[in-house]
Amino acid sequence: MKYLEVATKVNQILLGLVMLIPGLMKLFLMGPSAVAGMLGGLGFPAATFFAWLLIVLEIGSGAAILAGWKLQYTTFVPAVILVIAGLLVYTTDYGNLLMHFVIASNFVVLGCMHCKSKK
Repeated sequence: MKYLEVATKVNQILLGLVMLIPGLMKLFLMGPSAVAGMLGGLGFPAATFFAWLLIVLEIGSGAAILAGWKLQYTTFVPAVILVIAGLLVYTTDYGNLLMHFVIASNFVVLGCMHCKSKK
């Protein structure tokens, strides 16, 4: 394997875990009601629905990315989640806001590299 291929695979694994682990934590440690409370506090309508949607999308996209399944599509969901989270939660914490944007861009790059390698 070339260095770029190894780095891409390591990046894919880490990014998959970045979504899977928080999704599992929201489901089993925090509980969906705590996530709904957090979203409700941020002003989300139908907070329970969006809490479950967030949990399912985090776990599903994390597992799909770890499996390498349709990366050109599955990497888009976490990028959107991270940008929204950054803009809603970390607007005054510029370090966390920047970190959310950097990780979101990393998901986009992973998806784009996968598209490029399939052509």
